Amino acid sequence: MKIKWAKTIGTGMLVAAMVAVLSACGQSKSTDNASGQSGQAEKEPTVLSFMTTWSETDPFTGVYYKNAMAFQEANPDIKLDIETIPYNDYPVKLSTTAAAGKLPDLILMIDGSATFQQIARSGALMPIDDMMGHWKEDFLPSSKIQEYNVDGKQYGIPGEISYTTVIYYNKKILRDAGYTEFPKTYEAFKAMVKDLKSKKITPISYGNKVGTVVQASLLSPVNERISGSGLYEEIKSGKQKFTDPEFMSALKEVKELSDLGAFNVDLNSIDNVQATNLFLSGNSAMYVDGSWGAKQISKDKSPDFELGFAMFPEFEGGKGSLSTTIGSTNQGVSLSAKLDDAKKAAAEKFLQFMYSKESYQNIMRDGNMVPANVEAPADVNPLFKEMINEFAGVKEVIPPFNIVMPANVTTVAKNGLQGLTTPGGSAPEAVAEELQKELGQ
Repeated sequence: MKIKWAKTIGTGMLVAAMVAVLSACGQSKSTDNASGQSGQAEKEPTVLSFMTTWSETDPFTGVYYKNAMAFQEANPDIKLDIETIPYNDYPVKLSTTAAAGKLPDLILMIDGSATFQQIARSGALMPIDDMMGHWKEDFLPSSKIQEYNVDGKQYGIPGEISYTTVIYYNKKILRDAGYTEFPKTYEAFKAMVKDLKSKKITPISYGNKVGTVVQASLLSPVNERISGSGLYEEIKSGKQKFTDPEFMSALKEVKELSDLGAFNVDLNSIDNVQATNLFLSGNSAMYVDGSWGAKQISKDKSPDFELGFAMFPEFEGGKGSLSTTIGSTNQGVSLSAKLDDAKKAAAEKFLQFMYSKESYQNIMRDGNMVPANVEAPADVNPLFKEMINEFAGVKEVIPPFNIVMPANVTTVAKNGLQGLTTPGGSAPEAVAEELQKELGQ
């Protein structure tokens, strides 16, 4: 999935302070030179090569580029030699560069994907466990940055979290239907879906044309709420199967929602943009998508549209909880294992700056959720702040089905779930059997 969106007020203040300190140091050096040290040569800056997708003009990553430029301005003894690769070309470039053993000093890892894990396990990256003391647990919880941890070693720190399941709802439609607050349990949620449908209201608009939306924003939270956070790893390890009761229960819930008429009938032939338009035009009570959709929805909605945010509700008797949510952390920077001591020290300073309180607040100003426990700046979008508050109790973030599972399995899931959410389509048992067969266990 693509990441999102930049004001740099916090960074500007930090830069000003750091530049002032550097200026004072420069004055001290000039005084020393006047005393007879003028013959000393200026020290050459430490150069860090950096491969990334960050670009000043990119609406999704511009804030990261600006934060990096603020670091450069505040640290003239370190030079960033940046190579910007277009987002769509980056995965191939990353893989080929790693395979050739030519990774630069700093490497953007867009997310904790299988490619990142493979590169980390190859020994090409430097673990940063000895640097993690800069980030205390109460500021940056380890449970929210685990995607960048491979086999017990930390290889990066994410800049943001993309929650895959946010229920956006039309407060007026729900209020007119008799609901003054969003349901707290799944049973109450399902009862509301039935009620809305009986009143000729489309409960939820979905845009699942690409096939991964239902995997990430519906199947994954249902699995977590029923089975807890470890189900997918147990299935991959062979301790459980897709055909066992826990995963089957989630497939049956998805099928039941579809049979209840919870979704727009064309959900598998329209994309997120079209589904958003259905919601904003008042043709559905809810819209389910990731947190990245909030910025565009806030921008496109009419002034009188009353927008609400909700987490996926709990299952009564389920093993999951509202303290856990489905999401993907991204925009982390990893270090080459080949760094010498000088470059390692410079890289450590870079990471400290890029994942500081001030930098995280800039990322929030740009409309993105962050893994750090940072207070939202006063000038953040009010609606975005409301969503931040809705997710304030989240203690753990676990990746969705389509990130955890091998690509061949997610392809089968795409077809299976599209069939499952089509009237007269696939049965849950058939989908589970195909998934298990594809997993090869």
